[in-house]
Amino acid sequence: MRISLPLVFALLAPLPTIAQETWREPLTGIEFVRMPAGCYVMGDTFGKGEANEQPPHEVCLKSFWIGRYEVTQGEWEKAVSFNPSAYVGNDRLPVDSVNQMDIAGFIFRLSEANPGRSFRLPTEAEWEYACRAAGHQEMFGGQAPPAGANTAEYAERHGEGTVPVGSFPPNKLGLHDMSGNLWEWVSDIYAPDAYRHHSHDNPRHVADGPARLLRGGGWSHDAGFSRCSKRHMHCRPTARFDFVGFRLVLDSE
Repeated sequence: MRISLPLVFALLAPLPTIAQETWREPLTGIEFVRMPAGCYVMGDTFGKGEANEQPPHEVCLKSFWIGRYEVTQGEWEKAVSFNPSAYVGNDRLPVDSVNQMDIAGFIFRLSEANPGRSFRLPTEAEWEYACRAAGHQEMFGGQAPPAGANTAEYAERHGEGTVPVGSFPPNKLGLHDMSGNLWEWVSDIYAPDAYRHHSHDNPRHVADGPARLLRGGGWSHDAGFSRCSKRHMHCRPTARFDFVGFRLVLDSE
């Protein structure tokens, strides 16, 4: 059941897209974009968030590659034999209803096809850095799309569900759907006070317990949930939801 309408973007002026180095994975065709190394202030820097987005704190990340889009059903089916998605009919729809066990199997197939390369889910810090176009002071990951093209209007016309990846304008690093379409898995263990324990360099919160996080908002939730800093749905890694997908990170060589 749809909770409410999603995806309203805060910034109205077009952002220039910065030319980026890219690499296409040969088995599936997933396009990866290199994120530059850098430091940024992670967390709720706009005063719009919740306690678990506090305190804002500086983190520094090494360079990494991240998918330009959420992994699509066409890409998924080139590596594994089943498609768990609730919303089908177009290879460019993002794969939904995947849990972290499914994703581990997908990553195994990519690793077999690409010896020496390391694929994984992004950390929270990497995901937010990418959403904010290398850590800039941006609340949402992209710009307001033309009238009639955003996820909220799509949901009103067509009901629940996803849209093909790339339906909305990218952020200025050329990444699509960081705010909206599907929520995305990240790899950190959830804790409400995780930011108080982050290391300064390349943080990833590890602790006892099964809880994981989703980032980025989706068709199922309203605009506030699609903020880059929003930490949501601390759930078990075996959980499946038709509003959840993922994108991958490739470690830099």
